[in-house]
Amino acid sequence: MPVPSVDDLRRDLRERGYLSHAIERWFAHDPFTAGRSSRAFWLELATVAAKAALLIALFAIVPLAAIMLFRNHPLSAGETLLMSLLYGVTGFAISFLLLIAVALILKLRPTIVIDTPRALLAISFAAASLLAAPVALWWYRFPATPGWPELLTGIAAMAAFFLIATIAISAALLSFSIYELQRVPLIHQKPRGIPMTIAASVLIALLFLPTFAAQDSRTAAPPIQVVTSPGTRRVALVAVDGLTWDIYRARPDLAQAAAFAYAVASLRGGSTTERWASLGTGVKTYLHGVRAVDGVRLRGGAHLLQSVSPSDFVLRDLAEAIGLARLEPLPPTVRKRDFVWEVFAARGVPSVAVNWWTSADARLGALDSIGQTSIFALPAGARLSPSDFALRVDGEASKRLLVAVDADQARFATVYLPALDIVLNRLTIGPSEKLTASVRALDGLVATIAALRARGFDIIVAGMPGDNQRDQAVLASTLTLAPSTTPFDVAPTLCSLIGFPPSNEMSGRTLVGSELPRIATYGARVTNGSLVKVNEEYYENLRSLGYIR
Repeated sequence: MPVPSVDDLRRDLRERGYLSHAIERWFAHDPFTAGRSSRAFWLELATVAAKAALLIALFAIVPLAAIMLFRNHPLSAGETLLMSLLYGVTGFAISFLLLIAVALILKLRPTIVIDTPRALLAISFAAASLLAAPVALWWYRFPATPGWPELLTGIAAMAAFFLIATIAISAALLSFSIYELQRVPLIHQKPRGIPMTIAASVLIALLFLPTFAAQDSRTAAPPIQVVTSPGTRRVALVAVDGLTWDIYRARPDLAQAAAFAYAVASLRGGSTTERWASLGTGVKTYLHGVRAVDGVRLRGGAHLLQSVSPSDFVLRDLAEAIGLARLEPLPPTVRKRDFVWEVFAARGVPSVAVNWWTSADARLGALDSIGQTSIFALPAGARLSPSDFALRVDGEASKRLLVAVDADQARFATVYLPALDIVLNRLTIGPSEKLTASVRALDGLVATIAALRARGFDIIVAGMPGDNQRDQAVLASTLTLAPSTTPFDVAPTLCSLIGFPPSNEMSGRTLVGSELPRIATYGARVTNGSLVKVNEEYYENLRSLGYIR
């Protein structure tokens, strides 16, 4: 059988869609001295690079968008499309520039000779690795580890992306190998451009299926009725971010104010909002849905993307710069389960809640809710240092709690105090200032407990370490509590104290008395789903306190 000529091989490759006249001229003309041929060289080089980059970008969308949908489910079809376009256009640009760079390096460095199929494959693998590595790093930088469905889907999509990138790059550089092989390599024996494009389109289309399966058609409904045990006990939950077991034991006045205490394991979570939402609702993250302090809202979208990789410059930087997305603090509408005090108030128990994440300023039935937006606001013209600002947040929250308790004659009250975490973990301040501010924060905590005790409240203090602390959490109380191992016990304990049955969704157990028979669930938290206007002052204050980098 006669050996085919190189011209025959090139003709065969062109018929299969791999080679155009671009490849024939690619390394036959010097782009800097070839005169009129130089323009043809650059045009054909750009054409080949664009074709390969388009195919690579189509498959790059699949792992990026799929992982984001797993972590930010549900999204609308419009939001999914915009996110896919942003990732796709960015992937196309990066792939295009990489292919141009590889071609020019090989053109301008004749000592780098591709004279074997192994050399072609090695260069293709190296270039594909340069494209896949940023995606892998982007996935790795997410604060929370992936679940099994996300992990398996992501690995499969990444493998497909790497394989297609290798094929596309090797096809673009194929002219280097046909001289040595005197045949078309097996991987390119059949035309694959159209089938791969169709496959990419099908995979991208599959990304939109979850958006139609998750349309929220819930409407407001009366709260689920339960049998409660009437009582007159007044209970208060004081939540202190940054308070650990070691800090609690180091303050005799604090240990005396809430004498029954246990060291417990802290809750898992990628952000402070996630951990405290778990404590206040008593359920795990996958049920309450709170994950971040801030998020990304795509232009025209109704959903907030909470789980975004810190390395995601496309959504965090590029999309915001061109007006297709914006960063926003977390709105109350993201929370999918009620805090236990919202459960109480919906069934007639006068309650006050101050400064809790994902809570708004609202008067809802028997609940007087004072959200963070007003607590974190500075008076007009005020100029405070970051540590003084943090202490002011605690002071303002405690003051407004006591005023609301007196006005409403509340049976249940709760306040979230973040100053200790801010000064210990979030602000870049000197050791002496840090010590002074933390002592003042603990003094304020003792005063708040004393003021609530004077009003007849039984107190539960819940402290959890901040992001940079590795100590144990603490549960302390003026009541005698059974030994505890997890802050998840707070929610069912509060239910029992107020006379409500815990739900089966709550992960902990009651620490006082006998537990009422549990109910299946208190139901999902229903919101109107309307967009919440971003409060720029609140967002900037969160940034100044170190919550947003």
